[in-house]
Amino acid sequence: MQFKYKVIDEHMNISQGTLEAVDYEGARRISQENGWQVISLVEARGLTALLNREIVTKVNYESISAFCSQLAMMVRSGANLVRGLEVLKLQLDDKQLQKVLEIIIQGVSRGDSLSQAMRDCKGALPDLLINLVAVGEESGNLESVLTSMAEYYDRENFIRKKIQSASVYPAILLMVLIGIIVFFMNFLLPEIMGMLTENGQTLPLITQMIINASNFLTQYGLYLLVGLSVLALALHRVFKVPKCRYYLDAFLLRLPLFGSNLRNVIISRFSRTFALFLHSSIPIVPILNSMETIVGNEVSRLAIVRVRERIVKGEPLALAFGQEEFFDPLVIQMMSIGEETGRVEEMMEEVANLYDKKVELGIARMISLVEPIFTVIIGVFAGGMIIAIALPIFSMATGAQ
Repeated sequence: MQFKYKVIDEHMNISQGTLEAVDYEGARRISQENGWQVISLVEARGLTALLNREIVTKVNYESISAFCSQLAMMVRSGANLVRGLEVLKLQLDDKQLQKVLEIIIQGVSRGDSLSQAMRDCKGALPDLLINLVAVGEESGNLESVLTSMAEYYDRENFIRKKIQSASVYPAILLMVLIGIIVFFMNFLLPEIMGMLTENGQTLPLITQMIINASNFLTQYGLYLLVGLSVLALALHRVFKVPKCRYYLDAFLLRLPLFGSNLRNVIISRFSRTFALFLHSSIPIVPILNSMETIVGNEVSRLAIVRVRERIVKGEPLALAFGQEEFFDPLVIQMMSIGEETGRVEEMMEEVANLYDKKVELGIARMISLVEPIFTVIIGVFAGGMIIAIALPIFSMATGAQ
């Protein structure tokens, strides 16, 4: 990816230009390594940037967890890194991860560090993993970092699988509903329409509404589909703007049940990642810099930005977080206890485990509510269509008598 930059360089002059990086974080890191103070850093737009962009398939979290776990065993055994990576490539089934391992093996073979070789994979591996591997290499703690990352991605994969399984039932019911509507509009309604038209009787309101809807979809369905696709694309672009994204995320957090579950997922991810960074002996401010891109929510991201500014000014960790409404009092209390006892890492792990349980309970509640709601919706649609068919037939039969 290409990024346009405007910076104050090492000679205190304002300069601008473009640079190549895997993503925004990579571009920002290159700027910092060059000793630049960033004024603006944005992704380059236009036809050239679009043509130069590579489509990157990210490795899934389950495969990353297996990779980290097995690589940690290789490092623990003292095996040669290149040889260990070659053995891993033969053992893993994920084709995308095998391609990534080929790139890593080539990089390590020519003398690059593991983290640098992982950066050459152009976004297929998460930045969090690459950064912590780099920290592990510098501190001589690579095995511990890889083991922690295996646990982290295993947990992230578990939460994602839970959310995906929770959405299977609503998706099936939605497909059933669409199938009922398509069957009714294309097969039942035309037959009944012919019979009613021959009779010349006045149609009930509900029947006429369904016929009008069917005619509209027949004539303008393609235009409607194109319009909805354009609208979805436009909204996707709009919600990439940080301010618009903030309003969307704030709205989602206020939704009943879904909002509280979303907050719990974010706090769980934040706490686990925070503990992981502390375990790697990274200072607080760089941790918060990295956490901005990990939480995945604009409301929490801005909260972390404000917390970072307070910590830079000298405020204690718990006090800085305590001024943000996004974080629950329990999180703040555990931070405070951790600061007093020097066990912040352990306290954050406890918070992550607690909120993981909350996430599981929340997802179970959502499933238990979604099932009857969708059943009622399908019942209302199917019942309405049956009534729309039955009423004119009943009227016709009554008139014939």
